[in-house]
Amino acid sequence: MDYIHLCQPDGSKSCAACCGLYNYVENSREALQKRLRYRTGLFKEVREGNITLKQYRQILRHREDSRRIYKTIYSCEFVGFLDPSEQRAGCMLHPMQNNGDDLREIGFYGKDLCEGHFCPSYSKLINNEARIVIDVIDDWYLYGIVITDIDFVKTFFKIVQDRLGESLRPERLKGSTVLRDIFLRYFKLKESWPFRDPTRPRFGKYYFIGEDYDIDRIDYAALGADPSPYDAIFLSLSSFFKTKRDLDEATIILDGIIDEFCNKYR
Repeated sequence: MDYIHLCQPDGSKSCAACCGLYNYVENSREALQKRLRYRTGLFKEVREGNITLKQYRQILRHREDSRRIYKTIYSCEFVGFLDPSEQRAGCMLHPMQNNGDDLREIGFYGKDLCEGHFCPSYSKLINNEARIVIDVIDDWYLYGIVITDIDFVKTFFKIVQDRLGESLRPERLKGSTVLRDIFLRYFKLKESWPFRDPTRPRFGKYYFIGEDYDIDRIDYAALGADPSPYDAIFLSLSSFFKTKRDLDEATIILDGIIDEFCNKYR
């Protein structure tokens, strides 16, 4: 992929997934927005000299619900909103947020690791995949959970590109509100999917039990069905199907989005 800064691609969104933002047990949009809003206001008190960084940490330790889905992954307490309109989440210790002073060394990972870390999406997503996700989503919460789910992005691209017989072109999407809206409807399944597994902590295809994790599998034979061409997408959506009827309904949802996209793209 040509270099695109996936963490902070533009002024309307950002991703802080590698900072453990989505690793909290309470990780809904509303819960994280409330968490980040409070931190941002509290960190303003640090910048104004009203409290110290040590006091900031102590206050959060008593106030925040720190339960994590996967205990091995640290969730950084210095992630907050970087702009007054609350469109971008990111590191409040970064020098660009502190008049050039780099405070990242006090964070759990330290400056060098934070500065040099790139998530797998940087190497796995190709240019048109990353570019289209960036062009379609203007929402920090949705952007973060989509851009980091490589299977969710790449499987959709593969299915529609195989059907169309050509690669999707970002400029074509930019020029079509209809196509962007269909793509956005697909991405929003990350929040609205009706068949999400409620039985255990999940993040996409991964499920977690204490310090251990594994990749989920859908038992199609038990449902009396053949493996689905949408299997990778179903897993990315943390799907749990009680019956074949559930599976059929889920298939209809994806069929509808993909059929409509391909027809409009042509």
